Order: sequence, then structure tokens, then C-alpha cells
Amino acid sequence: MNFPVGAVLTKGESPYDFLAKAQELTEKAFNGYIIQAISGHLVEEGAIFFREGEIIGCIVECLAAGKTFKGNEAKEYFFNEVKGMGFYHCIELTKSQVDLVMAFDEKILGDKINLKELAKLIPSAFVPKFERVGAEKSALEAYGLGDLK
Repeated sequence: MNFPVGAVLTKGESPYDFLAKAQELTEKAFNGYIIQAISGHLVEEGAIFFREGEIIGCIVECLAAGKTFKGNEAKEYFFNEVKGMGFYHCIELTKSQVDLVMAFDEKILGDKINLKELAKLIPSAFVPKFERVGAEKSALEAYGLGDLK
């Protein structure tokens, strides 16, 4: 993912309390994004965008699996990631920079989320959702000898 560089407000390890972080950013009328990288079966990256404190867009990608999700479709994956093992950065941008990102890729835009509904969208535990495309098999597995080590 390649988004504008801004000031890093906070950073930390995942899992983290996304609900508390979203509440804090809403109160500050934050403009920018949270980007996170999580290691499940494969490494996943996700970014969620805020404009004046409201969540307006989302993108999640897993390069190894060759999958990218944007907008409303990406939110389920992003909220799953906040419970995974990894790290996050909260990056502050100007409102114009956020608007520019959304203008370059309108598919990132999604429905606004009410903070009262946000808790229902975050699962209790991380569940890996990505598998390698054409799951690579070892030479032994290809011949039905996967039990041999």
C-alpha cells in the first residue's frame, strides 16, 4: 500500500483496542489513517481512513494470496486484523490529503460507521482468512507422501 506520508501519532503492537482508538480519533476530528500489518497464515495489510473523525474508507490486501478488498467489503477483514499479531501505525494527514486518496481510488470509500455499532463488527479473536493462491505443495506432498519428513 502506498499512501501519503504524515505524522505518526501513535504506533503499537496488535492486538489493540481499536474501539478505544476510534473513539479517541473521533473526538479529535482526526484526518488520516490507521495502517496495520498482521501475520496469519500469510502477512496481511489493512488501512482504514478517517475524515474529520469519521471512518470513510478501508482497504485490505494480502499480496501472497493475490487478494485486495476495498470499501465495505474490506472492513470485515480489517476488523478481524485488529485482533491478530502484528503492529499498527496511526498516521495524521490533512483533510485535503484524505480527500485526494479517496479521489484517486473511489472504491476505498465505504459506508460511514456509527461508533455504537462498531463493537458489533469487531470479532473476539483473529481468524486467518487468507491462504496462498494455488497452495504450494512440497515435492513429497505432490506425490502423496506428505507424511514423510
